[in-house]
Amino acid sequence: MGLQGVFLAVCAYGWWEWLHGGEGGGRLAVSRASRPLLFGLVLAGAVFAAALGWGLHRGTDAAFPFVDSTLASFSLVAQYLQSVKKLETWWFWIAVDVGYVGMYLAKGLTLTALLYAIFLALCVIGLRDWRRSLEAPPAADAAPAAEPA
Repeated sequence: MGLQGVFLAVCAYGWWEWLHGGEGGGRLAVSRASRPLLFGLVLAGAVFAAALGWGLHRGTDAAFPFVDSTLASFSLVAQYLQSVKKLETWWFWIAVDVGYVGMYLAKGLTLTALLYAIFLALCVIGLRDWRRSLEAPPAADAAPAAEPA
């Protein structure tokens, strides 16, 4: 449950960023993540996954503590990247959702696996749409003024 609180905080941050994190305090546009950012996030995700996995393994009866911790950790990485509108968020979400589908199928939770398969399809649509927005020319902020009659 604590993880959901973290997701809520990251979503609130993302909402603010999407509305005010762009150029001049305007709306944030989709962009690509830098390699140093991605490296740092992958490293942080791996460290958090290992620590959480160890805690789940030692302190709970979780069926797949290290798989679960890795998926949770990289869900947070994906959520952060989504909050700052980086295209690479979708690759993280796709990987996480593939992992969740497999984990839930292994646990016999077919309907939950189906839900994550639907999320996976939505990620592919998100990736396609964000790629298009990167390739599109910037939209004008205002309509052109009408010529005097």
